[in-house]
Amino acid sequence: MIKNLVLMLIAFILVVTLSPIVFIVNLFRYNLKEYFYTVAIGLDQLGGSILYNEEDWTVSSYTYMLACEGNRRAELFMKFIDFIFGDGHCEKSFFKEFFKEGGMRG
Repeated sequence: MIKNLVLMLIAFILVVTLSPIVFIVNLFRYNLKEYFYTVAIGLDQLGGSILYNEEDWTVSSYTYMLACEGNRRAELFMKFIDFIFGDGHCEKSFFKEFFKEGGMRG
């Protein structure tokens, strides 16, 4: 547990200190629309890690999966997310994420 905590702290420090510089450099290296989308997905997966302890899932996708399993809190949260991002957002996110190119995610 201590080792994981230390690794998380080192990663956090590196991200906080280096991200602004890398972000500015990447604005000139990549197509901005694709870059911002990729960053948004990464932040969403960070949210999935924090909320659900699932590092490879976005908040919307994992919330949809839990709601399908009958989790009442997830159903309510899914309704809130869909209200903000549009009807069916969580379901679309789930199927887009779960059935990525080449098959299901592991």
